[in-house]
Amino acid sequence: MGYFNRGERFTAVTTGLLVALVPALALGGDALVGSVERAAPQPPPDVAINGELPVEEQLSPEFLDEVRTGEDLSERSEPADQVPPGPLGIPGTVLAAYQRADRTLAGTTPGCGLHWSVLAGIGRIESHHARSGRVDADGRTLSPILGPRLSGGPGIAAIRDTDGAALDGDAVWDRAVGPMQFIPSTWRSQAADGNADGIRDPHNVFDAALAAGRYLCSGGGDLRDRTQLAAAVFRYNHSQAYVRNVLAWADAYARGVMPTAGDTTIPPNAELLAFAHPLPPAAPPGIPQAAAAPPPAGPPPRPAPAPGRPPAPPPPGTTTPPPPPPSSTPPPSEPPPSSEPPSSSQPPTSEPPPTSEPPTSEPPPPATSSPQPTSPAA
Repeated sequence: MGYFNRGERFTAVTTGLLVALVPALALGGDALVGSVERAAPQPPPDVAINGELPVEEQLSPEFLDEVRTGEDLSERSEPADQVPPGPLGIPGTVLAAYQRADRTLAGTTPGCGLHWSVLAGIGRIESHHARSGRVDADGRTLSPILGPRLSGGPGIAAIRDTDGAALDGDAVWDRAVGPMQFIPSTWRSQAADGNADGIRDPHNVFDAALAAGRYLCSGGGDLRDRTQLAAAVFRYNHSQAYVRNVLAWADAYARGVMPTAGDTTIPPNAELLAFAHPLPPAAPPGIPQAAAAPPPAGPPPRPAPAPGRPPAPPPPGTTTPPPPPPSSTPPPSEPPPSSEPPSSSQPPTSEPPPTSEPPTSEPPPPATSSPQPTSPAA
């Protein structure tokens, strides 16, 4: 009987341990994160994708008029977000991610009409294009891009950890993550695989760009319409200033942009990278080529022969230079004098050098040969 009691107690204890261990075993690995996510509370309503609290409840009619009329929204943007003059650049891999998301959505959600420049505007505001293109060849950020802890500070929501620190590394509070700054709870509903590698990663710019596009298109509007586009960006972040900044950059990028090597700085030879409207920078290089006209106009080599032809000027005041030539040309000087009688006024031996000229140049030279040498000199 005593043995039976001991066995019964052993069985009861073993059964209890198994009952306690089964849930823990079931929560191993990804299942643990999944269970935490399923049990996680949802963020407060109207919280921005990055966890910021709403600034306005809706866009003002005056702002929508600005958007519809096509005014330059950058003029009234916050100083730090005003679009600078001149050509704009986006890191090449990041730009490819925006454009690939555009093409994907054009196939899956053709009625949305989202242009990649809007994603570029959001990426510029949220992370400065993945912190100036610090991504690997696959588009994953070289280091995590994290927003502030969503602990309920000024302007931000209080959101307790919902991902078991899997995405943001914080087991206490959630944080916005990646180039497009998704909070973990929003990423769960919008996660996308933008580069077809089988992984949905908010730290990958291809995945994050496609997820942001899906979120903008999820409202069902036609984003080719400026008013509906503004409303979609407002859902991304309930701030009129945010919408203004995003659309200002989007408009600028749509007018022309250049892919850069690693950040948004335009290299000196940007014309080699241009693919939109960077013709102005290409024009200056063309101007120097026009200045190449002076080299052709610089036939100063001709002045060399010309000085040999102005025998007319030397006789009036330069009788001394002729002596050296006569010494070298006394033999040929005799035949010419016979042909020189007409110009006996100039019997000095200075005429022998032009012995080749008398047959052909005597009639014209007096009136036409002298002006020609004077023009190159000028």
